[in-house]
Amino acid sequence: MAEARSRFFRQERLQNRRDFLEIYERGDRIHTPHFVLYVLENRLSHHRLGVTVSRKLGKPVRRNRIKRRLREIFRMQKDVLAVPCDLVVNAKRSAGTASFEELSTQFVHALQKWMRKREVL
Repeated sequence: MAEARSRFFRQERLQNRRDFLEIYERGDRIHTPHFVLYVLENRLSHHRLGVTVSRKLGKPVRRNRIKRRLREIFRMQKDVLAVPCDLVVNAKRSAGTASFEELSTQFVHALQKWMRKREVL
């Protein structure tokens, strides 16, 4: 049963351009050395993730590896967030050379920063 909870379900994916644009416009932006994280609370019962990786980061194999890593990090950390929210991760060039541990650490710190900011407001 724990395995089923930790899956990355289709409903947890952001796929519509309209959703991405709304998160870019209304969401909070958190910069890290390897990516920019946009976070916006949603009214759903679950979190959703969208990942963008520019062609400037390399060939498809490299871009897909970055996306897989970021999705896996989200899958492992989604229970940390108490409030359902939409997340968009825009990878920077340095994400291609970053280790999984670096990306994971930065993702967790970015989420913690957002939660602290949210508590203050």
